[in-house]
Amino acid sequence: MITSPNQGYHELLLSTYTHRDARSNAMKIMVADHDGDLVDLLSFWLNRQGYDVVRAFDGEQAIQRWHEVWPDLVLLDLHLPKRDGFAVCQQMRSETHTMALILTGSACEEDEVRGLELGADDYLRKPVSPRRLLARITAVMRRASPAHPDAAAPVMTVGPITLDALRHEVLRGESKVKVTPTESRLLHLLMTHPGQVLTPDIISRRMWGHDDGGNTDRIKTHIHHLRHKVEPDAKRPRYILTVPGRGYTFTVPIPGKP
Repeated sequence: MITSPNQGYHELLLSTYTHRDARSNAMKIMVADHDGDLVDLLSFWLNRQGYDVVRAFDGEQAIQRWHEVWPDLVLLDLHLPKRDGFAVCQQMRSETHTMALILTGSACEEDEVRGLELGADDYLRKPVSPRRLLARITAVMRRASPAHPDAAAPVMTVGPITLDALRHEVLRGESKVKVTPTESRLLHLLMTHPGQVLTPDIISRRMWGHDDGGNTDRIKTHIHHLRHKVEPDAKRPRYILTVPGRGYTFTVPIPGKP
């Protein structure tokens, strides 16, 4: 597990050689954590995987370095000094669609929910094994890649809802709303399966590239925010419906019916 320089160090080095992956065009990852030793270890390991790594040790430095290099992905600790990870994530989301993976030692469920509400793309609690972290990074970066089917999807319209998956923009009739990359992918998933019930397990595998038992709280959070952006009345949704005990479905109401 990656937790500190004294714990998991040999596993980290083994992982370095086991999973080394040469890349012609290195993607930039920023590691922002208050634990300097952990930042050093992660930077060393990620460099060995072929990534270009930028380091930050507090929230203000994270924002500054982020503006300097515009990384493709940020590994973000929530409890940063000077400016916490929530504020950093919120500012990133207000300016760009940089992918954010929260990596924190907090066991507080409210922290996870709040991080996802602010637009984080994934969430991992420390300690985390190098293999699991690499799998999550790979999944997040794959979803952000133009080669990924969701990212490359053309503008699509289902009923009154139009989604531009590349720009992460939604038109509800004539009203334009901006959604996060995660919300965009979730809406795309629902819209490409109209009338089908998608279970939490299916959504989890399609959205995050892994099955974590169908993290219903995470999915509920994204559905909640998506409804507030897409539905005329989020409390009485017409398009993104909950199927009790099963999951969610995207339905286009028949004109003339309530």
